[in-house]
Amino acid sequence: MGSSRVSVMLFCLLFSAVLLTAVVSVCHRHKTLGIGLTLVVLMLILNVSSFLTRSYSLTVLQNSLVIIFLAFVFYHILSAVFHDDRVTLDTIIGTVSLYLLAGLLWSYLYSTILLVDPAAFRYDLVNAASEAVTLGNSDLQPLIYLSFVTMATLGYGDIVPVSGPAQTACYLQAIFGQFYFAILVSRLVAMYISAVTQKNQQHAQSS
Repeated sequence: MGSSRVSVMLFCLLFSAVLLTAVVSVCHRHKTLGIGLTLVVLMLILNVSSFLTRSYSLTVLQNSLVIIFLAFVFYHILSAVFHDDRVTLDTIIGTVSLYLLAGLLWSYLYSTILLVDPAAFRYDLVNAASEAVTLGNSDLQPLIYLSFVTMATLGYGDIVPVSGPAQTACYLQAIFGQFYFAILVSRLVAMYISAVTQKNQQHAQSS
């Protein structure tokens, strides 16, 4: 149990370091950079405090702050992607990053839901005693798996939302996943086709 909590803490610290790099990369104005750095510092303080005190309230607050931080980074990357007038490698990387950030954001949302209601999700598979297996919030791996499976609308059915908030979070993520490809990815494809068409026209006129 102790080693599990240590690994969770190390993951959160590494995760914070990665997102700090993201904040420095996408926040070009001093004001937004200051907000991002403040969120990172608060996340680190809450991470260490919840690890040392094992406080339920601090863990819920930490998860909530992580969700806010991920939404903050998501917004700035999304703004950068939409301000691009042509498709570049940075645009493609930003689009992929947005999808991954959304998956992580919902993972922490599911973790927060589990903190409030430990029976919010269950494994629909049965163990040797033919009893349902509950899902814990301390292990993010199955929650990340649930998040991306839901966002891709694969619907394996091995992890099932039971409570109302869990079901609501799942169908909202499924809707987000569909609209993400329908709007953002389609926009990139349209921009690329338009750029290629314009380039061909200019080449034809010059020749």
